[in-house]
Amino acid sequence: MRLWHLLGIVIILCSNGFCIELTGLFGRISSPGFPKPYPNDQTMTWDIKVPEGHRVKIYFTHFNLELSYLCEYDYVELRSKGTVVAHFCGTESTDTEKAPGNAPFYSLDNKMTLVFRSDFSNEKEFTGFEAFYTAEDIDECQKPDEDTEVCDHFCHNHIGGHYCSCRAGFNLHTDKKTCLVKCNSVTYTTSSGEIVSPDFPKIYPKLANCKYQIQAEDGFTIVLRFLHFDVESHPEVICPYDRLQIIASGKNLPTLCGETLPPEMDTKSNKVEIVFTTDASGHNTGWKIQYTTKALPCPDPILPSRGHFTPRQKTYVVKDHLSLSCDKGYVLEELNGKILSSFTTVCRSDGTWDKPMPKCTIVDCGLPDDLENGNFTFETKSEKTTYNALIHYRCAEPFYKMKDDQAQYRCGEGGHWEEINTGDRMLPTCKPECGISTRIRGRIIGGENAKLGDYPWQVFIQNDPRNGGGALLNDNWVITAAHVIYEEERELEIIRKNTILKMGFISQDDSSAYTAFPKAFFIHPDYKDDNTFNNDIALIKLQDKVPLNAHVLGICLPTKNNRFLINDTQDGLMSGEVAGWGKTKSRSKPSKDLLYVEVDVVERAKCNAAYQKKLKAGNRILVTDNMFCAGMPKKDSCEGDSGGALAFKDSHTDTWFIGGIVSWGGDKCGAKDLYGVYTRVSNYLDWIHETILTNTD
Repeated sequence: MRLWHLLGIVIILCSNGFCIELTGLFGRISSPGFPKPYPNDQTMTWDIKVPEGHRVKIYFTHFNLELSYLCEYDYVELRSKGTVVAHFCGTESTDTEKAPGNAPFYSLDNKMTLVFRSDFSNEKEFTGFEAFYTAEDIDECQKPDEDTEVCDHFCHNHIGGHYCSCRAGFNLHTDKKTCLVKCNSVTYTTSSGEIVSPDFPKIYPKLANCKYQIQAEDGFTIVLRFLHFDVESHPEVICPYDRLQIIASGKNLPTLCGETLPPEMDTKSNKVEIVFTTDASGHNTGWKIQYTTKALPCPDPILPSRGHFTPRQKTYVVKDHLSLSCDKGYVLEELNGKILSSFTTVCRSDGTWDKPMPKCTIVDCGLPDDLENGNFTFETKSEKTTYNALIHYRCAEPFYKMKDDQAQYRCGEGGHWEEINTGDRMLPTCKPECGISTRIRGRIIGGENAKLGDYPWQVFIQNDPRNGGGALLNDNWVITAAHVIYEEERELEIIRKNTILKMGFISQDDSSAYTAFPKAFFIHPDYKDDNTFNNDIALIKLQDKVPLNAHVLGICLPTKNNRFLINDTQDGLMSGEVAGWGKTKSRSKPSKDLLYVEVDVVERAKCNAAYQKKLKAGNRILVTDNMFCAGMPKKDSCEGDSGGALAFKDSHTDTWFIGGIVSWGGDKCGAKDLYGVYTRVSNYLDWIHETILTNTD
């Protein structure tokens, strides 16, 4: 590059005004007299010339000329290479006139001419313009024409020259201009996908040689569908420049080029190779191929009766899954009789199904479970146990009653018997009835013999030498007095192991009595063996459930309803019946036969006062709120009757409930003004229910 002066000015007189030649690398140009208003009728020309390989950049820092239509009067004009680069007037641009503003302007080569002209008159004063120019290196990376690229990818200009570079994945050719693509061999193994030429949808690279492979599973053929195709071609010669070659099963298919989409190709092979080669020229966009795999078909499956296929389709091919389900109430059964929870088969690569098709058979629930303390009958014909068959459960009445009245069951679709309304698979519950007896009046002291079934809840507790009574509550629990089965000086477990319970008999000589054994004793936690008899109540859980019948049946527990409260505010407001094998006289032996008597409830204050006097207890409360008194002269329970039930008739249900438990009394049974004292059961209902609930198997 030649050395230039930084600033060079030559002023000459032109035919139409002053001409100024500027040859420096930069400079300033302004209107005459700037910043004062410029004179009228002036024409000035500045010819700017910078070194070869550079161009002139000019920009304005001030511009204020007279505005006229199309800038006919006063104007500044920029010219380069015989072309008007710009034509300015005014201060700001309008729709028809332009002002330079802050924009730079460039010459088309290394020369630019600036012409300033003012007409013969200005009605107003205008301050003209101020401009600066500088020499800039020419951008050799600019395309010389639309069809010619300086570099394939990136062009980098520098003073006096340029160089090319490529994007990642490309290498620069030895011609320092062309970018060669790095084509690594790629194998596609998915069942479908798309393959495109390098740089698609942009112009594909030159001098490329790319290979692609598609590998499908056995039993599949590869299908090619062209979505875009633009490969350089020749009207007379088949693909002499760029070409796409497809190879299937080792054989070349017809070579492809041009702009017409090739037809869809079924290659009839599960292995396809695609080879794409290009030459050193061209501006085509390449190709886009969608490939899919088509599988071999399997034989049409035969739908069994009551069956359903998923998915339901016309043809099933390799790798297709086919599921079989049955109508509601039917199950899948293999040829060997095995019941399946589900069935799915797959079309194999050789075009066969991997499993034989099962059949749909009706659900069979089998015989229903036996109902404890009940039975069932079939409601459908021929005692069918298949889907939708109906049975009816019944309890062994009158000693058991069905809870919640859930009696009808259906054979459900899952192969289980289900309650017809709720779908519950749990069997109904036969709840023991209670309190059923024939009401007979009588007495123990001076009483009469009971008959079988009069007091079916009566239990004889044998724990020699301390025997007593109890009352059956249901088929698994007995209620009694705590002092009958508890002694502070003896271990409770030893007492339990030596205790026998008998029921369903009248005479102690009767060998047909039902014998039960205790599984556990539950003494009220507040009972103390201190002769106060407060909280004198206990529960016995039996080892086995008792078979209920007319002679063995529980007594009802009261509820918290007022009609079950024992009213002892006055004498004789209530009366109940008590039975037992205790003594008939204070000094006699226990009775061999079950005796019973009706006794009146006695005013508690009166009873307490009588015992205070008898026992010389002063003001101490002997009959507590947890007790009540009952009896009549020569009518009383006695030793050996302890733990037995004082039963009351519920007029609403015509059944008997336990209001009291025989607890304690005077030395002489049935003595005047001394009464039997009973544990008030209603005070312990929460404890009774909680104990039974938390200790139920």
